[in-house]
Amino acid sequence: MLAKTAQLGKFDPTRLITNHFALDLILDAWDTFRRAAETTALKVIIGV
Repeated sequence: MLAKTAQLGKFDPTRLITNHFALDLILDAWDTFRRAAETTALKVIIGV
């Protein structure tokens, strides 16, 4: 439902992205997401 709302332009999903990691930091990204309650991460983006 959230994806459909975003596709219709009624919601900006980028507002949920709380953390960005380079691909070489994928293990740090996983740890951050795994401990979301401690890190307050909502969505983690991994890119190059």
